[in-house]
Amino acid sequence: MAFNSLNRIFHRLSTDDCFGWIVRRRVFVLVVIGALTLFFLSAIPRLVFNTSIYDMVIEDIDETRQYQAFKEVFGSEEIIRVVISCRDVFGAAAFRQISLVAETLRRIEGVRRTISLPDIKKAVDLSGTWSLETFRNRVADVPLLRNNLLSDDHGTTLVTLVLADGADHDRVIARVQQTIDRAGTDLALYQMGMPVISQALAVFTERDFFRLPPITFLVVALILFLLFRNGRDVLLPLACVSLALVWTLGFIAMTGLALSILTMIVPVFLIAVGTAYCLHIVSEYRHRTVRAPSPEAATLATFRTIAFPTVLAAGTTVLGLGSLFVSRIVAIKTFALFACGGMTSFVVIVLTFLPAALSLMPLRKPEKRAGRRPPTIVQRLIDVIVSLNLDHRRITLPLFAALVLVCIIGMLRLKVETNPVGYFRQDAQVRRHFDDIHQRLSGSFPVNVMMTHGEEDYFQRIEAIEALQRFQTFAQTLPGVDKAVSFSEYLKLVNYASNRYEPADYRLPTESFEVRMLVNSYRMMLGQDMLDAFMAPDFSRTNIVLFTNIASSGDFLRLRDRIMDHVRTGYPHEIAWDVTGFGIVISASSQQLTNGQIKSLSLTMAMVFAVMFMLFLSWKVALIAIAPNLFPIVVNFGIMGWLGIELSMATSLIASVAIGLAVDDTIHYLVRFNREFKTDLDPQRALRTTLNHMGRPIIFTSVTIGVGFAILIVSGFKPTAVFGAMMAITMFSALVGDLILLPSLMQYVELVTLWDLARIRMGKDPGLEIPLFHGLSRTEMHSILMAGTLKKVTAGQVLFQKGDPSDTMYAVISGRFEIIDFETSDGPGVSHGIQKHINFARKGDILGELGLLRSAPRSATVVATDAGELLPVNWNVIRRLQWLYPPTALKFFNNLLTILCDRVENLTHCIANESLVDDLTRLCNRKGFCGILEREVRRAARTGQPLTLCRIDVEFENNHHRNKNNVLRQLGTALAGCIRGGDTLSRIDTRQFVLLITDSADGDHGAVLKRIRQAANRIRRADAGEKPFSIHLSTTTVPHEPATDGDQILECTLACFESRSHD
Repeated sequence: MAFNSLNRIFHRLSTDDCFGWIVRRRVFVLVVIGALTLFFLSAIPRLVFNTSIYDMVIEDIDETRQYQAFKEVFGSEEIIRVVISCRDVFGAAAFRQISLVAETLRRIEGVRRTISLPDIKKAVDLSGTWSLETFRNRVADVPLLRNNLLSDDHGTTLVTLVLADGADHDRVIARVQQTIDRAGTDLALYQMGMPVISQALAVFTERDFFRLPPITFLVVALILFLLFRNGRDVLLPLACVSLALVWTLGFIAMTGLALSILTMIVPVFLIAVGTAYCLHIVSEYRHRTVRAPSPEAATLATFRTIAFPTVLAAGTTVLGLGSLFVSRIVAIKTFALFACGGMTSFVVIVLTFLPAALSLMPLRKPEKRAGRRPPTIVQRLIDVIVSLNLDHRRITLPLFAALVLVCIIGMLRLKVETNPVGYFRQDAQVRRHFDDIHQRLSGSFPVNVMMTHGEEDYFQRIEAIEALQRFQTFAQTLPGVDKAVSFSEYLKLVNYASNRYEPADYRLPTESFEVRMLVNSYRMMLGQDMLDAFMAPDFSRTNIVLFTNIASSGDFLRLRDRIMDHVRTGYPHEIAWDVTGFGIVISASSQQLTNGQIKSLSLTMAMVFAVMFMLFLSWKVALIAIAPNLFPIVVNFGIMGWLGIELSMATSLIASVAIGLAVDDTIHYLVRFNREFKTDLDPQRALRTTLNHMGRPIIFTSVTIGVGFAILIVSGFKPTAVFGAMMAITMFSALVGDLILLPSLMQYVELVTLWDLARIRMGKDPGLEIPLFHGLSRTEMHSILMAGTLKKVTAGQVLFQKGDPSDTMYAVISGRFEIIDFETSDGPGVSHGIQKHINFARKGDILGELGLLRSAPRSATVVATDAGELLPVNWNVIRRLQWLYPPTALKFFNNLLTILCDRVENLTHCIANESLVDDLTRLCNRKGFCGILEREVRRAARTGQPLTLCRIDVEFENNHHRNKNNVLRQLGTALAGCIRGGDTLSRIDTRQFVLLITDSADGDHGAVLKRIRQAANRIRRADAGEKPFSIHLSTTTVPHEPATDGDQILECTLACFESRSHD
């Protein structure tokens, strides 16, 4: 089986090669590890932080492409709004300061244009002679400016900074903040916008990066000390984790990739996971030191047992994290890369540094125990868990099913949301500013609606302008939209200014030629740049800006859907509509989390299933192994659904991270259970022993990881805090799944396969014991063995009877079987008459192979003399083998042909041995003669009559085989006519005859010998020259006290011949 093969490979490598080499050269290994650590440490100062909401964008979706197309026409619409509050913005001192601030902001590199009250004053007061009171009277009630640049109480205004495409947001924000800080105390200023939100996220995550990992490290150290109360058992895991962190951070720095929102989690992840792996190893080492003669022996024994499951668990964790590469979000892929790199580094460290360090540590002194100590709390808990698994499965499993059902219902309530503002706590400054600008003016997250017509100058027609105004009016009624601004609104402002600011002229023109005239005035008054912000150069496309207070991805998408539903009717069909903006892009990207999560989770489950199937070659075991890994994920998402916690970019990582952590304990449990179960095939004893051995490290690892992640709850960044809380819940769920669900389910399926059962029953490799499997690999044998089941038979049971229909052969795994026939005339299938024993079949033999090949009636009856087990192989299995594994089928048939040839050869020997007549001369052969000789010697011994044995040797003068046979045939016929009726003539060798003369006392044997000589001479004279030969006769007396059988009597007699030549 694959598990045994891999385990043997690791066993051989760990004891004889890798770990033996590491232990012998431990100082060299530690020096190399130290050098590598210094190498990675030197790269850490090059770490780059670039935590931004823009990391959440998926580049290859339609929304992103639409946004890029929009920016190619209208430029970047990313804005920063600087809110300015004072007693009265139209006060002379205040307006002068506001103008100074606006001018300073306009000159910042990366700002394409600014929109502010001072800019509007310059545009409409071409002479520059207006007083502020006049300006107030003429613009205070203009709808374009209300709740856009001016609050209703005239106490708040803002400067909108439209950023150039590709601008350095951090630099612009820093320069804006410098301007704010230098402003007078009479003004209250702050900045808001998506770039500001993004930078605030960076500040929080960078702060958490430098604060949370050290706190987690200290908490884990405290937990380890409380668990082990031994400095060595605490320091070594922490040393491994520290080395892994240095290697990982150095690796990140060398890739040149920046740490983002998600990659900030990697250090905490490595601390938690690394500690868990080390706990398993340290627990096994403490167990081995009890009987080990030296630290080196204890280390080798530990890694001989733990290396395989550790590498396997790490590999499965990497596969789980690697499934995140299917995500279309770059930040998630980057997290997967760094986490996989960290896990790889940790595995290298734990398999090199840790054995080298452990082998240098002195063994612990055995604890002096005064009597039997009472069981600890953990041991009592394990005893309860064992009882639940063995005695209360009928209660626990339905409870699990009910809990899963409740969580599945909760999962249906789960919402996918990306809310950058919601990432901050209510008292965070950026959150307060976001709410304040919405209440005083209008929201700072713009949505752009682009109207496109295929005809140039279309939007200089009055009907197009009216449609534009009609949509703008509708847009301002939408939930979340504070202000809608379009070309038509600015056109009304220009018309208002061109007609001496008469309130009645704040309207749209009524004719298309008026529109074209106002466009020229628009350029002169507001500038070409302001026109380009709302209208394409050929007037075939226009842009409507919706200033929203929306931050939720769901609200953005619902706004888009409402707009698209509205414009399907009441507008010319030639107009194409696109709702875009960075908020729409982020929202659409976040919706991909659902599909990405399903793909990632499905891929992870498939890989875990594949790993488990390759280990145990059983789909049932593979499915059961998935259950405790899937259970915590279902619980996590179910709780999120019931509590209203959104599925965001951070919480979407929980599934892959949880599987990577949970599968560690699952593999350790299954490997140990597999080892225990195969000692005696007792599942209950194996469960009890496994939980007593693995329960403590599984509990300790889950508690340690859970507490490690729980530290994230103190983060001021809500996604990190939620991630930490849900991971703590997930780890508790994984603990319950590994200690209760997994063992309970394992009681319903045998971890051992037919391969293992065959190996256990036979005590050896079935490929060596069963001739049918000679030369097959373990995988090839498995493909045959797993197709059937073991057939148990009891002593005295008839497997099949002679004459039964047949299509199956059997490999004997254990027991003893007798092959018999019944001599009767009643036909086949009877079990009476004279019983004739044919043979015995024992472990490794094959029964009924002819029945498999030709489906003929059974030729004999097979009865079990001892209880045993058989492996049936039928023709359906072979056909499937031919279809799926042709090379294996070829080897199988070659082995079957070899078995049949051996049977034919054996039958030939049996037939030859049973024959009593020589085929050439038709005289008795040696075997027949020996039987007669034995009887005659016994008779002569009773009667006292002598026996004489005459030996007749034939010699040829040439070696022609055909001539010899003719001579021997004629000679045999002639000699048979020369003997008396009571004598026996036999051919016992190629050129040797013997004649047994009974009652030879009367001297008649002389006449017999004379007749023999005469017959030979007649043959010689008749064919002279063709068959030249000669015969030699010699006689001796057969002793009356011979050996026990005829063959020995003959040998003794021939050995003591008194030669006598008769020519």
